[in-house]
Amino acid sequence: MKFKFSPFIAIQVKDHSKATEFYKNILGMEFKEEKGNDVYLNKDGINFVYENGGKPGTVFFEFSTDDIKEAQRELEENGCKMTQEFSEKSKMFSDPYGMNFHIWEE
Repeated sequence: MKFKFSPFIAIQVKDHSKATEFYKNILGMEFKEEKGNDVYLNKDGINFVYENGGKPGTVFFEFSTDDIKEAQRELEENGCKMTQEFSEKSKMFSDPYGMNFHIWEE
């Protein structure tokens, strides 16, 4: 099974607008765009997505795959649990070691 790391790290925050201002003005992140509840920022070549809501402080990586059904099977066989399904081709998982990640099929 092939997993491709996406160029984003996502972080859930509790106050979307104040968090965005902090990351831009204090940490010097560059604003890229805003889509719905997500704000896209960049710092030193690393892309961050700040999401409003969820459990503040939750961080997750993102991976794409060519076959999400096969990816889900492999992940679950290795102790991962699906925690949220956005669509048939977009799902959140947690691994047995505490990491959360989003998998989607391109």
